[in-house]
Amino acid sequence: MSIDKPFAYHKPSEDGLDKITKLRVAFSDLKARIEQVASPSRERSIALTELETSAMWAIKAVVFNDPTSEVA
Repeated sequence: MSIDKPFAYHKPSEDGLDKITKLRVAFSDLKARIEQVASPSRERSIALTELETSAMWAIKAVVFNDPTSEVA
């Protein structure tokens, strides 16, 4: 059985792990800022949900496009 690249697990390289950590710190900082500034509301909840989605895609962009990552 073969799994197409978009659906396969991609093990990040060491460089990729460093980039992912930097992204996670940045997204965590932004989440904290949103919670600090925006009043609890539906809009804030949506902003935080979309931030999670954005983080997921940013991390995938790092790993998926890293030629030294391993596809398992």
